[in-house]
Amino acid sequence: MDREQKRKQRVQLRCLKKLDKKEEKLLEERNPSLIAQKAGELTAPVREKLREKVPEKFSDGAQAAAEKSTELLEKAFEKSFEVVLEKGSRWIGKLCSEEKLREDYLQFAQKPLSGWELYKLGCKAAGRAGANMAFSSVQGGLMGALGIGLPDVPIFLGAVFKTLFEISLRFGYPYDTQPEQIYQMLLICAAVGDEAQRRQASADADRIAQEMRQKARTGEELSISREQAKKRASHALCSAALAGKLVQGTPVIGVYGGFRNGVLLRQVGSMAAVKYQQRRLREMR
Repeated sequence: MDREQKRKQRVQLRCLKKLDKKEEKLLEERNPSLIAQKAGELTAPVREKLREKVPEKFSDGAQAAAEKSTELLEKAFEKSFEVVLEKGSRWIGKLCSEEKLREDYLQFAQKPLSGWELYKLGCKAAGRAGANMAFSSVQGGLMGALGIGLPDVPIFLGAVFKTLFEISLRFGYPYDTQPEQIYQMLLICAAVGDEAQRRQASADADRIAQEMRQKARTGEELSISREQAKKRASHALCSAALAGKLVQGTPVIGVYGGFRNGVLLRQVGSMAAVKYQQRRLREMR
């Protein structure tokens, strides 16, 4: 191994170590945000009065209604995944400045690997995710103020996949192949939901990335199908967004639910930026 190869290996290991720490921090159990705590405090008196006034015999009906709402939202996410990926991916791709992002990656790939260059690439990815987050927060907040909940699911998913497409292109990966979309849906699962499920999804995403590289020439199927990934991502986003989407039917409180779109998008963008950097570094070995 010559001097340049040794230097490159040291940079790879150092960068991977930093990224592993970032990933661990993202995967740790999360405390409720300040906004969520304030929203809980504001709605606590209303919930208490409802408990006092609503007869006990209606509790079973309320539970059934909550389960029905969860089922409705999960189906809305599943259907929206199909619409966005089947009919909207090319349109979203055009909004991503695809050629510019590919050119940026080629410039990065032609330079000697350095932690600074990788850091700059990661910062650019985070910057674009931040812009998408701002749009999603404002859009969700406006719809919440108008009392609109479920109809904004496809718009929210469009913002999620625009973020994922931009990050994938920035690190030299396609966005419109079925295997890549399976990987991206697993990244959604790794970003939102409870800690155990996120850790499992993160490990599954690493395995799928390795399978994509190994099976690219043979055309073998991946160990996780597109349908399985879609159902997992729908469930994860449904669980994370449930409070926000359902309260969007009530203005004012709905504004909080709408702005939660931005929080979820930030979580997806942060996780995707880390995972794509890890993947690119591992494939450079």
